[in-house]
Amino acid sequence: MIRLSVDAMSGDLGSTIVQEACATFAKKHENVCLKVVGKKEELTSLETYKNIDIIDARDVMMMDESVMKVRRKKDSSMVKAITLAKEDEADAVISCGSTGAFYISAMLFLPRLEGVEKSCLMATLPTLNGRGVLMLDVGANAENTPSQLVDFALMGSTYAKYVWHRDDPKVALLNIGSEEKKGDSMHQETYQLLKACPQIHFVGNIEGKEMLNEQVDVIVTDGFTGNVALKTTEGVATQLMKGLKQTMLSSTWSKLGALLSKGALSSLKQKFDPKMVGGALMMGFVKPVIKAHGASDATAFESALNLALEMVEQDVVNKMKDGMHSL
Repeated sequence: MIRLSVDAMSGDLGSTIVQEACATFAKKHENVCLKVVGKKEELTSLETYKNIDIIDARDVMMMDESVMKVRRKKDSSMVKAITLAKEDEADAVISCGSTGAFYISAMLFLPRLEGVEKSCLMATLPTLNGRGVLMLDVGANAENTPSQLVDFALMGSTYAKYVWHRDDPKVALLNIGSEEKKGDSMHQETYQLLKACPQIHFVGNIEGKEMLNEQVDVIVTDGFTGNVALKTTEGVATQLMKGLKQTMLSSTWSKLGALLSKGALSSLKQKFDPKMVGGALMMGFVKPVIKAHGASDATAFESALNLALEMVEQDVVNKMKDGMHSL
């Protein structure tokens, strides 16, 4: 039986949405055991489910707390959830708590894959065709070396192949131009290493303006640049949606137009809805580590549970391990 470890307490909205998501998930997947970690008195609604184990944790890693408190909060639901994976009592771990604290917890208590210099954070960027594109690293590291970016490319390519089921996924390096000699020495060296790596289909550099153009499956970058690019994309998308709504409600005629195009707009919104993505992945650990959005509702958190399940079912981590050993 597949076992998923769930941090029920650390998100912005508390344990309520986690309980709702776990209850829905448990009904759909009776052959999966959810190990839900948190204050028992807040998780009573899950007691009747045979495939849910409630594990008591008396402490909580709050969103605004320093990541340095991770070591001192070993009885927190976040650390306990990761410890279950470390002790092989869970096959994957999910949390919607602080990204920094969750990453540090994983670094402290969960081994990395052999051969991986640094773990990273991988996010899914939406595209108009609905396929999406993977980008990593998007913020786990402030700096990265060329060899580490090759590791990221291999992990992202493996995920795209076995979870997204894309044959020969295309990998690109985020840079300031498409030409081979563009960028600083680090990017030029990374380009040559990626070009020489037989395990990936490297297609060259990609500029920021092309990230959502559906040209590639995986975008590789250092954590600092990736985080800036991700947050810029999110901000632009949010402002465009706000501007579109304000414009369509500005007059009677525009309201009529909005009504006529409601179906198309709803479809567009769904393509860019973060609730359906399932969260970001902390790549490079011996077990799948899924970071749901801090403000996840029940639908978004259930998507994260589904993502964790698929990662385990497809044995993605071991496939990454095999790829690392073949380098």
